[in-house]
Amino acid sequence: MKHRVGVLIVALVVLMSANGALASWSPGSAGSGSGSGRAIGLPTSALATALGSSSIRVTWAAPTGASVTPTQYVVRRTAPSTATVCTVAGTVFTCDDTGLSGGTTYTYTVEARIGTNWTSGQTAGTTATTTFAPNFLVSVSGTQTAGTAFSPTITATNNGVTTDVTYAGVKTITFSGPLASPSGTNPSYPATVTFVAGVGTPSITLYRAATATLSVTDGTRSGSTSVTVTSGAATQLAYTTSTASCASGSVIVGNGGSFGSRVSVYDAYLNPFTQASNRTITLTRSPVIGTLSPASLTILTGTSETSAASTFTLPTGNPPDTTVTAAAAGLTSATCIVKKN
Repeated sequence: MKHRVGVLIVALVVLMSANGALASWSPGSAGSGSGSGRAIGLPTSALATALGSSSIRVTWAAPTGASVTPTQYVVRRTAPSTATVCTVAGTVFTCDDTGLSGGTTYTYTVEARIGTNWTSGQTAGTTATTTFAPNFLVSVSGTQTAGTAFSPTITATNNGVTTDVTYAGVKTITFSGPLASPSGTNPSYPATVTFVAGVGTPSITLYRAATATLSVTDGTRSGSTSVTVTSGAATQLAYTTSTASCASGSVIVGNGGSFGSRVSVYDAYLNPFTQASNRTITLTRSPVIGTLSPASLTILTGTSETSAASTFTLPTGNPPDTTVTAAAAGLTSATCIVKKN
């Protein structure tokens, strides 16, 4: 019995820290005890350093003042996701976390262990932020006009910030995002872009009045920006919000039937044109039969469609086909042939 007590005392002395506190003990895979940081001693100088857009290196130093040397270290990622990144021998003081996302901040802790049951607990978190991967920064100055060419600035970067001045020459660039105009005209993009010291300024033309995301890629680098396009100059009128559609150019209303419609103003690509001031629309019919009321409509400032509708009614009997025309100075008129059958 005396021999066993002597062995126990020796073992406890060996595991005492410099200030006399005992290292914690936990059976199997249980968590560390509350006094473990003082007993084994926490790793020191834990530091996380970004190596680029997809990896971070964590380094540390051995605990100070401990009477027992750790046999291994465990590095854990605690944010924005959790994982045990490395379990390394007590003689290793570095760990690389790979496969990370660019432009993201990650947090790590380091834990010292002796065997499988003695632990220091985890250090305070150390953080690092990965850089962005090489990409394009795309910028557009101001609001654009449908059908008018403009030049976005495309800047190739090494890390989302620093311009890659070695990116130069003619590059095949793919553009996407904005849709075709209401009339069906597709955006106009160049097949290639010439870059000088990492910067290219291609000429492109969009035809749909809208705010859209313009994306560019060379297959490796990508980037995007928001671009707002307004309608071009007012060029034409069209019947809208009608009792029956006259999209085909004619409408059948039956004997004594009526065709009622508002009138809208559009640009050359059928984008609605918002008026800067009131615009008067005059309506006529040929031949002059039936009734047409009112014969004048107004598109108010800040709108693109008349505030009311005009209605043409065929007389009963056997009336001829009648063309109803909406006209305004400087614009292509809208016409609709109203038929009995």
